[in-house]
Amino acid sequence: MPVYVLQDILNRLEDARVLANAQLVCRDFRDAGSQVRSLSVTVLESQHARARNRNVFDLGSLKSGISDGAESSSSRDERSKWRLKDQMVEILKTKVCIEQLRIEVEPKLQAKTVPEGEKRRTDFWLSDPLFVKKWLPEIQSTLEHVCLVDYGQQAIMRRSDIIRVFSKTCKKLKTLDLRNMFIDTSNCEKMPSMLSLTWRCVKVTAEALEDINKIMPNLQTLALLGVFGVDWGNLTFQHMKVLCLGLSTTAKEVTLDLPKLEKLQLKMQCPEKLIITANKLKYVAFNLEVLEPSKIELRSLNGLQELLYGASSFVTLSALIERNPNLKMIFLDIPCMALAEDGKFLGVLKDVPLLLPNFSNLHDCEKLEVLNIGPGMWYCMETDVDKLTLTEWWPRMNRLILHMIPQNLGPAISVLRLLLRPSVKNLVVRIHTSSPVIFDEIKLAIEEMAADYELPPIISTWTMSLDFSCFSF
Repeated sequence: MPVYVLQDILNRLEDARVLANAQLVCRDFRDAGSQVRSLSVTVLESQHARARNRNVFDLGSLKSGISDGAESSSSRDERSKWRLKDQMVEILKTKVCIEQLRIEVEPKLQAKTVPEGEKRRTDFWLSDPLFVKKWLPEIQSTLEHVCLVDYGQQAIMRRSDIIRVFSKTCKKLKTLDLRNMFIDTSNCEKMPSMLSLTWRCVKVTAEALEDINKIMPNLQTLALLGVFGVDWGNLTFQHMKVLCLGLSTTAKEVTLDLPKLEKLQLKMQCPEKLIITANKLKYVAFNLEVLEPSKIELRSLNGLQELLYGASSFVTLSALIERNPNLKMIFLDIPCMALAEDGKFLGVLKDVPLLLPNFSNLHDCEKLEVLNIGPGMWYCMETDVDKLTLTEWWPRMNRLILHMIPQNLGPAISVLRLLLRPSVKNLVVRIHTSSPVIFDEIKLAIEEMAADYELPPIISTWTMSLDFSCFSF
């Protein structure tokens, strides 16, 4: 078999354990395995348990490709001398062409309840700068994409300057995805090749946004999801097209001046002051409560095509609709419906204001094609249907999508009757599986009403997730 074909086959395996087994076939397989461009290493909960039982760690199959069950006692004793980080260093040292690397602690281990003393240990701290510096030299010249999902029980307690390490050594790095760690962004060199950065469930220093703005000037995508510790930030990326800002602590002031931004998702604690300037913004997902004394300034946001709005205050909604009469798709919801992990409806949250927006404002959106109503908004419409009857102008849309957890058949049908306009040519209704109203009853009532408009409705159920397939997010 030609070498290039063999290399291509092994490169598709990715998983370090599978690759190690393949390398045992013969010398050609072993040599080709050292030339793979993509590698994924997963740390398992069972391996963590073994390490705690023996105070050592055995990756076993990662090093040799032999499963635990097939190991001889002598080989097992030899490998037991190795600890997690030492073994991973040895594995990565043999891979000299890595372009894409993923190191991940599996979710089962992340969710495991551990003794308080676990936080004092560092044997599973994968963003440890000293550890990273040991395996990085062999692949730093080729590395372009990195995803590192750390063991949060240990990592979140220790500050890591992993960004600084990458900035000084990996000049080709394009994408970086870091999760479950405490990141220090100080004293980094510029990373002009970086195009995409993701932080998920991380703690950062107060000036992290400012630092990233300087370190990675050419970023096109930035996703911050569950980020703690940001105090302020002035983002002025000249090439950024996609921004997801999910800050879990309240910052003092955040300014976004992004001339090429097209997609913006805000799902966070609202800063005390938030200023947004984005002339080319087309798609916005707005999910934050603007409470006193917080203030939002919207500058030059007049080209929106799609708006997903999930909040219980509607001042910002009114401002966005007034500035963007050419909106084509709108989703409205209020985050007040509590669901269990399995999707079962638990009830209505008591601390969320249950108000309604002024639907007459939507009448000015003459190009509106899709109106999508979320379950929280539907609940408020159903419980305040008498107020809805006073609405003077209803939006004109071609497609109406409803996600509902109907509480009472009569009010639910009354709301639907108000929403159905002659302009509606497509009706989609998704009914939650644990709704108080029986599915067959409301389905029949909807079909009878839709028949009056000569509409063939699409009626289905939902449990866990809403349908956003028509939106660009």
